[in-house]
Amino acid sequence: MYVCPDCKAPLEKLHCPKCDHRFGATDEIPILLTRDPRFQMAANIADAYDSIYRNQSNVWENQGRTPEFIRYFAGQLAKYPASRYLEIGCGEAFLLAAVQAGEKFAIDLSVQALKAAQRRTEAHYSVALAERLPFPADHFDLVASVGVMEHFLDDQEAAREIRRVLKPGGHYVALLHVHLTFWERLSLKFSQYVFPRARPIQFTRWLVKVLMAAIDGDAAPRYVKQPIQNKYTTSSAKVSLEKNRLRVIEVIHTRRRPELPLAGPHVVIYVAQK
Repeated sequence: MYVCPDCKAPLEKLHCPKCDHRFGATDEIPILLTRDPRFQMAANIADAYDSIYRNQSNVWENQGRTPEFIRYFAGQLAKYPASRYLEIGCGEAFLLAAVQAGEKFAIDLSVQALKAAQRRTEAHYSVALAERLPFPADHFDLVASVGVMEHFLDDQEAAREIRRVLKPGGHYVALLHVHLTFWERLSLKFSQYVFPRARPIQFTRWLVKVLMAAIDGDAAPRYVKQPIQNKYTTSSAKVSLEKNRLRVIEVIHTRRRPELPLAGPHVVIYVAQK
């Protein structure tokens, strides 16, 4: 089932016969982290997320992971039937539990998250990095990540690894939080308040809200602070995927489809194919 994250040799009871390295486990969850020194900070990140999941549950609901969103995203994944499905950064497995697939695999850096996930749904869980996936090549029909690509230590290596483990024709569905350009923000406000229908009252309310938020900074919602952040725009995220031969076939956001249950115009779903 698993391969060495570094040399990709099949593991024998968590032992790599090629590297002669034995990987550990915590509460029967395999710890399959790379020994590449460039990624050693992953241990510190894992500690940060363990603290988050140890002290909270349903951590990301106030950032858009509502039941309505889970149903919508699982419905998007259902368009691509999978005998094997991998979720990168599964957290507490709210999405994983809603996904229909023959066999489900999931990785996360947080053991605390994976322990909660085990209680929610059946899957093969392991602690691993997207940059060094512990799976054979051409193994999955479908790979997904939600709000994770922004936090990869090396997004280019992660994209190459995701492509490696996908079967030919397989799909990677990724949700990202992007930074809107000035022109994207201007276009959004124009479509909301000017054309095709002028809405001066709504525009005034929005302006008052912005001004009040500027005056009272404490009025802003409190979000969980995360340790890593890669900044993308709508177009640069697409370029990043396609640079690694993942062909983007669909880009989904509320700027085109306002009715979608996404947290805002900065939330973008990319569907890419190997």
